[in-house]
Amino acid sequence: MFFAAHSLHRRLSIAIGTLAILVGVLGALGTFLVVRSLATEFNASLRDAAAHVQAGTRHLATERQGKRQPSDDFVVQIWSADDGDAPSRTSNARLALPRAPSGFSSIEYDGEAWDVFALAAGDEYIQVAESRSMRNRNALRVAFWSLLPVLALLPLLALTIAVTVRVSLRPLERSGRRAANVDLHDLKPLEVAQAPLELRPFVESINRMIERLAVLVDAERKFIADAAHELRSPISAMQLQIDNLRNAPPEQYPERFEELRRGIVRTGSLVSQLLGLARAEIGSAQRVLTDVPLPQLVTDVLADLLPLADARSVDLGVERLDDVSVRATESDLRALVRNLADNAIRYGQQGARVDVAVRREDKTVVIEVTDNGPGIAEADLTRVFDRFFRVGGHDTQGSGLGLAIAQALAQSYRGRVTLANRGDGQSGIVARIELPRA
Repeated sequence: MFFAAHSLHRRLSIAIGTLAILVGVLGALGTFLVVRSLATEFNASLRDAAAHVQAGTRHLATERQGKRQPSDDFVVQIWSADDGDAPSRTSNARLALPRAPSGFSSIEYDGEAWDVFALAAGDEYIQVAESRSMRNRNALRVAFWSLLPVLALLPLLALTIAVTVRVSLRPLERSGRRAANVDLHDLKPLEVAQAPLELRPFVESINRMIERLAVLVDAERKFIADAAHELRSPISAMQLQIDNLRNAPPEQYPERFEELRRGIVRTGSLVSQLLGLARAEIGSAQRVLTDVPLPQLVTDVLADLLPLADARSVDLGVERLDDVSVRATESDLRALVRNLADNAIRYGQQGARVDVAVRREDKTVVIEVTDNGPGIAEADLTRVFDRFFRVGGHDTQGSGLGLAIAQALAQSYRGRVTLANRGDGQSGIVARIELPRA
């Protein structure tokens, strides 16, 4: 069940936890054995000391020479009321420890430290002493036997951790290899079900990135195909015009040259719009932003479009200009407003009216371009921002990129462009730009 759960945390926790429990159990067992051995030795010393104190005889250890005995590290001394400095009874006559004050204390005897506990019992004074060296040896024994299982299991612990980590991270390695193989020709998402629980958010984020990349790649492929198709027509037309010019009599040269010039202008305009769309979709990361006052900018754009409006007998004017600014680049805002106003002039009927308004709202700036032209069919409103899409029923030539450029520019500044048919009972379109206020 554990390994089927695909959780790195559980795998590592159970593997390391099991080893820790095993080390703890073995350490506790070693400590128990040492303490039991010490208790046996201590009980023997107590029994031996009690027997000699009761009999009032000398301890056997006093009769041995040479090697130090364990009983030489523990002594019981009893002073009667008539005793002087030496006790009348002792478990080890060789150890003539001085009389210590009541309670716990430490004394020095023959260059060695002793821990002593003494108390008065009726007419007698009882003193129990143990050498500090014996306590230290016992502590070292306990520490050694407690540490020995840990030291013995350290290689196994390291090996188990290494194997567990390697096995646990194997799904990550597979996902990494799969992610490394992702390219423009293979944009399949990574397998999420087999990934560990801790890595699933990361794998899902990669899959979302792959999905976005797939959408962008498909859009770019379509854009390239459409651009190639759109460029092929004017280029073919120019080739035909050049052939016609080559075979034309001299008196037709001016007419043929004028046709060729118009074709070159249309092709140059299409290429410029393609470059403008590419720059708009790059975003504002490489732009130097300033606070651009919209009243002056809109006035300048409309002044530039007046010759086109006069040529089509369009009444181009301003309905409202609030004093408000937008943080952007002036060239981008000019292109944005110009595209919408130019569309309204070109696709409106002869003698139409185009009004531009700039309004300050809560946290946004709204620029509206309203015309009284024929409007757009509701079915086409959802596609007007597609690249190279041109509304049917119009004889006006265009590339179908103006609104796509406008939308890309607005989105690069966290804004948007919307188009809708007028709702006041008149025909026409309301193009609305929404941008954050400076």
